[in-house]
Amino acid sequence: MIAFYGVANAQTCTPYTGQPMVSGTTYCIDGNYTTVSGITIPNGATLIVKSGQFQVSGIQVMGDLEIGDGASVKSNGSIQIGTYGSQQNSKIKLGTKSFLSLTGSVTQGDPSFGGFYPGTTSMIEMGTSSVVEICGTFTQQSKTYPSVKYIGVPTGKAYCIAKAQANGVGDGAVISNDSQIVAIAMGSVTDLGAGGASFCGPNATSATCPSLWPNGLSNDPNSCGNAPTIIDNIDSFCTKPGATGTPDGFTKFGITVQQKSNAWPENVPNGFVAMEAKDKGFVITRVQHVSQTPQPGDAIANPKEGMLLYDMQDKCVKLYNGTEWKCVERSCND
Repeated sequence: MIAFYGVANAQTCTPYTGQPMVSGTTYCIDGNYTTVSGITIPNGATLIVKSGQFQVSGIQVMGDLEIGDGASVKSNGSIQIGTYGSQQNSKIKLGTKSFLSLTGSVTQGDPSFGGFYPGTTSMIEMGTSSVVEICGTFTQQSKTYPSVKYIGVPTGKAYCIAKAQANGVGDGAVISNDSQIVAIAMGSVTDLGAGGASFCGPNATSATCPSLWPNGLSNDPNSCGNAPTIIDNIDSFCTKPGATGTPDGFTKFGITVQQKSNAWPENVPNGFVAMEAKDKGFVITRVQHVSQTPQPGDAIANPKEGMLLYDMQDKCVKLYNGTEWKCVERSCND
């Protein structure tokens, strides 16, 4: 037995090695693990994938499946979450930048029997920048509560992607009430509403909802296994093409430690000063520290708008915008 401190109440955690699971026990996988058969997580049992990737043929989640931060579950079969009318809670919980990807279908069984037994649910809970990629069909049986819930930071988002048909039961059934859930339906959608989710579909493509489409998601609904690439691209930055057309002018002044060519620096467009070296660096003014809002005792007593320096305490290049010092960060100007 080992102690696992990533879950509430510091539950003890039994290493999972393919054995049948029993109710009342918490199992864990720490690192990559593959089983060629399907598994069942019974009601009252929990399987925690702490790290690495768990590869499995299919999963019946009658209890809880937790996928830790940065971990993943990849299924070559289908997943059943909960049992209709069972009155027993079940869930799949994804941590930050974790993913669940499966070639088969997902069926959400409603333990509340269509609301007849209120208070019991089967849900997918998604953390910040997590991804659920369903390459088969998605079926939601609940109509009194959504099947997907966002549990990450308020300013974040998570992607729930259905590449084949998505089905509900009508009567107000919605996939999520959270705007941080980006729900993308690449196939048809029947009797299932978006609710409060940021929704793209049916038959979604990058052209139909470019602002919601994640980098790394193929437009081909038959392309499965995009989740890792989507995760890798979530924190990426946009790029924009360089300026084209006729230059406004050319550089007249240059400093070089190399053999100067006759055309340099006059062949550098739109510059004022050009500097050139293959093994030298450019060092801007370095100061101990400047506060975000200028304070007495700062290294720069009277900053000017547009001033640039390197803050040695905060370890970043800072620009003064006229009211505040800001670390220069990569981003788009939109």
